[in-house]
Amino acid sequence: MVLIMTTTTHTPRTAAGSARWRRAAPVQQRSRDTLDRFAEAAEVLLRDRSFEDITVQDIVRLAGRPIGSFYARFGSKEALMPHLYQRYHDGLAPLLAARIARVDWPRLDFHETCAGLVDLFLSLYVERRWLLRAAALFARQHPEALPPGLKQQRQELFHQAGVLLLRHRGHIAHPDPEQAVRFGLYLVGSVARDKLLFPEAPHASATPMSRAALRDSLVHALTSYLECEGAR
Repeated sequence: MVLIMTTTTHTPRTAAGSARWRRAAPVQQRSRDTLDRFAEAAEVLLRDRSFEDITVQDIVRLAGRPIGSFYARFGSKEALMPHLYQRYHDGLAPLLAARIARVDWPRLDFHETCAGLVDLFLSLYVERRWLLRAAALFARQHPEALPPGLKQQRQELFHQAGVLLLRHRGHIAHPDPEQAVRFGLYLVGSVARDKLLFPEAPHASATPMSRAALRDSLVHALTSYLECEGAR
């Protein structure tokens, strides 16, 4: 699961700030296709390198469009980010649903379910590292530019994953199992995000561990927190 949280202490959302980023979708199909080609090219490039290491020339070359066509729509490479984030936002729910459908969850016991959800988090962060890193940075730096309905969608995605754990209520010692599951998934997602998307940051680099050790530690943390009798 890839849940980019948007809590931030940066400049609050304002009508003026929101207008800076929000533009009406192109009316003509050709313009929409060109916009999508630029975004798709950027997503392909983000498979192997950071957004900072990608140039406008890289994007237009892969998109097969003239550079003037890019600057007719965007004042800079960074101005493409709202469109990239919207595409990520729109594709997150179907992507998560497809990944959940791959696993026969009813056959898993509580500990196997916890491990399966941790593996789901880690796999998506690893596979889409540079795209999700760019999305996470954008969400924190420009909260006013985020799609409407973002909070509700994220809550729904947490609910989908939480349902899998709540099948095993007998293992959850917390007096409010739903809240405990939400926090447990938030804990796993936050640690996985920082370790995999920002490994060079001070807190992540100060706690070195292999990916396998990270996975085992997160499984242990999730199962231990939910089963902890002290939570009562």
